[in-house]
Order: sequence, then structure tokens, then C-alpha cells
Amino acid sequence: MESSKIQTSENETQNHPLVSIITPTYNHEKFIGTCIESVLKQSYPNWEMIIIDDGSSDRTGSIVAAYDDERIKYIKQDNVGIWKLKKTYNKALHMSKGELVAILEGDDAWPSYKLEEQVKIFKKKDVIFSWGRKNTINDQNHIISFDLPSLNRFRNMPPEEMTKILIIANFIQPCTVMINKDALLSIGGFVQHKETPYVDYPTFLELSLKGRFYPSDRVMGYWRKHKAQITTQKETDMNRGFMVSIDFYENLSPAQKKSINFKVEDKLEFREKILNDQIAVSARLALVKGDWKEASTCYRSIFKQGDLKIKIQSLLGVICAFLRIDLEWFAVLTCKPKIRDASGEWDTTLFKDGKKYSNWFKVQLLFLKLLRRIRPFKYADSQYLLESDFSQ
Repeated sequence: MESSKIQTSENETQNHPLVSIITPTYNHEKFIGTCIESVLKQSYPNWEMIIIDDGSSDRTGSIVAAYDDERIKYIKQDNVGIWKLKKTYNKALHMSKGELVAILEGDDAWPSYKLEEQVKIFKKKDVIFSWGRKNTINDQNHIISFDLPSLNRFRNMPPEEMTKILIIANFIQPCTVMINKDALLSIGGFVQHKETPYVDYPTFLELSLKGRFYPSDRVMGYWRKHKAQITTQKETDMNRGFMVSIDFYENLSPAQKKSINFKVEDKLEFREKILNDQIAVSARLALVKGDWKEASTCYRSIFKQGDLKIKIQSLLGVICAFLRIDLEWFAVLTCKPKIRDASGEWDTTLFKDGKKYSNWFKVQLLFLKLLRRIRPFKYADSQYLLESDFSQ
């Protein structure tokens, strides 16, 4: 592959702080090329990409080696797995030379303006942490969903309120994040709860006590949604995630607890909603597979305790199970991600052939623009909803 090196003068380097991109990867041969290409396309030139390969057994390493750019550093280690993810992340962190750190896992990607836009925030604002909205993509790089709410409400939010909302739920996607390295080092680097297979949530919680968070309302990352999850595994992860934030809150000082004013009931309510959503996904997959009895059982189990959306979906699901049809037609009507087939992979309902808007989505866009006019501070600007290097 041809070199894509960008030469920068000493003066340019001084005006452009180095951004260290931490990229953990494992058996991402299908996606690592897209990930690297999205970094090479950045309009911001002064970066280093540290790829830590956790013992991949596929072609990940050979694909990375094809990129001739001195800013890309590839390290392959013996597999330590997701339960020691902290070790992998912090290995990259201690190798890094930048004053800013960005996270980009090997199956995710960025828009070309990502680094430039967020570096501007760090130059203009006294912040230690920035994030943005995400577009969700599938295995074929098609956008399958987007974040509608605006993030502008977080711009003047007191730190205590930010911490409180984070305790209730992790609403920040790692691929959209940029962090001040000194702030990250001040908490000992990336943090991992002993019973959770991730580092983002506990790390973000600890950082929320160290300085100001500031968002961009533009899309700052493409997060890849993989196959429909198995409900029992998701429930286990949810329980572990619940304990991460509860333990974090319990370890705060009395003064901090008083200023944050967190209520466990809010956390329980959110947890129940997410769990019901996951059961509904499992039920949809059962319909696609033709497991009518399993689908009906799942839908009936969440009908009573679910919100109005879940109740409607559950009722439709039970009817579909009785008629021996799937529920993916409803996803098309509502412009939600559609389960492709029994493999559990997701398809887009927003585009035709990954490029042109579908007719149903054109109608939805008009409605979204109307909502934006009525409540401009609640909904993201429609011109930013689907920013993508993939859909053009």
C-alpha cells in the first residue's frame, strides 16, 4: 500500500498538539483496514496511532503491516483477553507521546474531521474530556442508526450533574472521546472494575471528578453494532455495569454524595428499560429464526413491566409469532436497524444500497426537521445527523 505520510514543520507541530490514538484490536481482519483508513483521512495531521493486537489469530497483523506510515505503531502481545483489558489499554497509554488521547477500537471508525474538531475544543475550552454523537454502522459500513438528541445541554452543565447522569448510565461512546493525558494519568490510567470486561465506563466515572467535560454536537465516531446479543450474556453484563457505578458512588466522600444527589431508583429504572430492550431484540431474532414459542415467551415476559414502546412491540411480537412471520417489517416502517437473517447481523433501513435515502426515512427526516424547529436545544441539527464518509 502506498505511503500516506504527512510531513509537518516544527512550527506546525507546535500549533498542533500530538494526539495519541489508542487502538486495541483482536481478530478484526474484516474491520481494521476501515479503522486505519479513517485515521489516515484525518484533516488533522499530528497524530500517532498505537495499535495493540491482543494475540489475533487471523490476518489482522498482515493487514496493518500493509500501511506504510511511520505514525502507525503496531504491537502484538500474547492474548490476555477482555478481563485484562486495562493492561492492554495502559500499555498503549504508557507508550504514547501525545498530550491528548483518543480511543478507537479496531472495529470502529472516525469521520475525517474528528481530530481537528476536538483539538479545537481543547484549545478554546478549559476541559479534560470531550465526546460527541455517534452513528452506528453494521458489518458492511452502512449507517443503521444515529443519535437524535442534541448534546448541547451538557455544555454548561455543572460537574456534579455530569457525574450523576454518568452514574445512572454510560451515555458516552468511547470512539467519540478525546482525553487530556495528564488527567488520565492522574487517575492511574485506564480503570477496570474486576468483574467487568470493559474500561470505558469506570474510567469516565473517575475522570468526571477531575475536571470539566465538554461535548461536540457533531458525529465524532462510527460505532460498529455486531450481531444481536444473547440476552443472558447481556443481562450478566448489565448487572456488572450496575455494580461499577454503585461501587463508585459508595466510595465518594459524604460531601461529594450530597452534591451529586444520586438516587438508586433512577439507576434501577434505566437498567430495567435497557434489559427489556435486550429481551425484545432476542425475541425478534427468535422470530427471524422461526422459533415462534421462544419469541412469544420473551414478549410476554416483558409486556407487563415494559414502557409503552415495549408494550406495543410485545403485542405485535406475540401476534407475529401466532401468524408465523417476523417483526422486521416494523423496523422498516420505523426506520430502525433490521435483523438481516438468522445470522443476527444488522441491516440499514435508512438507505437504499447504502447510499440513497429510503422513502420511509425521507418522511422521518422531514418530521425530525420539524422537531428541531420546535425544540432546537433538544434535537441535533439535521445537517449533522448523518455525517458520514461511508454514505456519500
